[in-house]
Amino acid sequence: MPFKKIKPVLLAAIISAVISALAGYFIFELDAGFLPFPLLAGMSFTLIQDGKRSLEYINKLIIGSLVFGFLALFLIFSRLYLISNFFYDSGFPFWPLYNPPEYLAFSLIFSFVSFLGGLSGLVIKGLYIIIKKHK
Repeated sequence: MPFKKIKPVLLAAIISAVISALAGYFIFELDAGFLPFPLLAGMSFTLIQDGKRSLEYINKLIIGSLVFGFLALFLIFSRLYLISNFFYDSGFPFWPLYNPPEYLAFSLIFSFVSFLGGLSGLVIKGLYIIIKKHK
């Protein structure tokens, strides 16, 4: 898969991860508040792609979801680590290195929710193409 075809998805994943790191407090402090953002990030991965068949979207969606999941959680916990060490002077360990299996599990949860959002975006885009074709 050429880099030019996957470049928009990777850019959307990186931008979504940075936004989630900036809004990490709002994502994690609410009860189920983290669910809409990965869903919207996954939808953006499919809505920015151009293609006619659903098989063209799946590979890019999987790569974008994995990049988003790992990068978003890494940035969120890096932000949390820096704030706890520089402002509160606590002995908070850097969580992704301190407990890698738990970091992997949380990253895969974010990736899976993002993938589901991408699949729902694929359904929305397919319905839009069908409606546009019949007008």
